[in-house]
Amino acid sequence: MSNITDTDYIHRVLNGDTVSFRFLVERYQQMVYTLALKLIRNREEAEDAAQEIFMKCYRSLNSYHHQSAFATWLYRIAYNHSIDALKKKNRKQYTEMKEGIADSVIATNAADEKIDFKEVQLLVKQAIHRLSPDEQVIITLYYYDDLPVRDIAEIMGITENNVKIKLYRIRGRLLELLKSKNEITSILNL
Repeated sequence: MSNITDTDYIHRVLNGDTVSFRFLVERYQQMVYTLALKLIRNREEAEDAAQEIFMKCYRSLNSYHHQSAFATWLYRIAYNHSIDALKKKNRKQYTEMKEGIADSVIATNAADEKIDFKEVQLLVKQAIHRLSPDEQVIITLYYYDDLPVRDIAEIMGITENNVKIKLYRIRGRLLELLKSKNEITSILNL
């Protein structure tokens, strides 16, 4: 099968071939569901949100003007929809971070130390849960999803410099939260 791009599928859908939208859904359903689940933290609600996100995407497809990658545009729809779902239910849910984030946050402090990373990861996750939902999303997008600052800025609706500043402040806040825990101080010799 030939490599059909997102743009090809989008053009097909906009020209009346609605079945082609299925290929976009199949390509991005895991990404959309994962983001919704991280924010909403309920599988059934995340599944519902993912369906609603794709319906929004389909209805708004003619407003996609290729200024960014389709995945980035869709990610922004997913992010905004998930945040709106949280606001409507007036719940404060927090993202789960992949286990590797602990390495990124503490790498400079633990380079040559033998550390119980599972314990550190648990402490890092607890510290992350104390951040605001927006701060958690930025950390998730940057460390978990490995998105570049440019894409995070577009998804969040802020400037690249603002993302960089927020990442710097969030990392500092995480370090302070970790230092406030005696366990992490003894593990990392802070």
